[in-house]
Amino acid sequence: MPSKRTYRFVFVALLIVSSGFLLNGYLSSTARGGEAELARQASLPADERTQVAAERDGMTVVTTSSRPGSQAELAAFNPNGTVAYYNDSFRKFFDVDPVPGTTRTVEYVASRNLPSAECPIEAAREECILNAVVRVNVSTGETTHVYERVTHKDWHDVDRLGPDRLLVADIAEDRVFVVNTTTGMQDLAWDAQADYPIKGGGFYPDDWTHMNDVERLDDGRIMVGLRNQDQVAFLHPEQGLQENWTLGSENDHDVLYEQHNPDYIPESEGGPAVLVADSENGRVIEYQRTDDGWNASWAWADSELQWPRDADRMPNGHTLITDSNGNRVVEIDRAGDVVWSVGIDTPYEAERLSTPDESEGGESAQRLGLDSRGDTAAVESTGEEEQRHTNPSRQLWNLIQGLVPSLIVNGVVFIMPAWVGFRDVLTVVGMGFVTFVWAVAEFRWSAWELRSPLSRRR
Repeated sequence: MPSKRTYRFVFVALLIVSSGFLLNGYLSSTARGGEAELARQASLPADERTQVAAERDGMTVVTTSSRPGSQAELAAFNPNGTVAYYNDSFRKFFDVDPVPGTTRTVEYVASRNLPSAECPIEAAREECILNAVVRVNVSTGETTHVYERVTHKDWHDVDRLGPDRLLVADIAEDRVFVVNTTTGMQDLAWDAQADYPIKGGGFYPDDWTHMNDVERLDDGRIMVGLRNQDQVAFLHPEQGLQENWTLGSENDHDVLYEQHNPDYIPESEGGPAVLVADSENGRVIEYQRTDDGWNASWAWADSELQWPRDADRMPNGHTLITDSNGNRVVEIDRAGDVVWSVGIDTPYEAERLSTPDESEGGESAQRLGLDSRGDTAAVESTGEEEQRHTNPSRQLWNLIQGLVPSLIVNGVVFIMPAWVGFRDVLTVVGMGFVTFVWAVAEFRWSAWELRSPLSRRR
């Protein structure tokens, strides 16, 4: 029978090793850079900046949303892997789109908190949020503020309809509207309350639909991402909601689970298809439209993918993916292999400026003949499906998802300091368990016993 001293040595050793894992995670994050290093690089003369990402054709622009201990940012990376532009003037950055007819100019959506003294009377809150649509040349830094509006929620997406018209996903009011940026006049395009019961989704009215994406399609329809309803909805300009086109249904998490940033691929490119970051399912997935509705045609995940929030199909058949809780942006080729990546804290959306906006010009997975990889539960089993069962990290992730809701797992990771990843959270949980077992052991070895009131053994 091992002695108390031996048990104590084991407990101490486990805690020391676990602390070493945490220290390694912190040092790895520091070595990777993070926002402080990106800001420092951007402050240097262009010829003195060092490479922070692999070389790639075209400039890559990334927006991020902040976590505790991190600063939200918009960063642009040159084709040679150096930092071209850096901006941390907002609390959160969301949608970013290339401006047509330009090579280095983007338009982005960002927000910052305002004190109550600066909030309009109709806000009626202690704090409100300034949502801004801003245009910037990432080579020169020339900036133009296109449109601003104060609400109580962060806007996540707008879609430009013309020189002075924006299509807005109004997450605060659960509606879609068109605004003239010159006159400020608004036209309501759709109100979710007209077609969805308020008893579903998230908390009403504070975060009911979490409408995080809007896209005007070439045929005049509007596609809307309703995260809290686990759906992608299609709106006809005259007929309204096209229920037979809706992708997903609330709480049917095998199809979608609190998704982000769906991209529509038209029939001319092998669609109709929708490529979407299926966030809480920890995968990127594509659905192909058939006579029977929507059928999963492709899915991708690797052992590191934790909370994807954007995926763009590029003209060369590659897919650009933001992995928010994995603190990285990756580009995968047609075989599903990662061919480019950059480490950045909590990325939200990414754009390759040498390609059209989002998935415009990208072909469907069905036309490209892409094979699924990783956790592909919603598509037919392929040869890559075996990886799901043999990869230890993915096995552990699947086990945890089976025991603990992914909303909780991803929520814990999201509120942790920026350098803390999924494995670090597991390490902290393990340390807590070891500490608890040690405390119970010490109590059992002591002269005290659990009674009411607490008393010593005789």
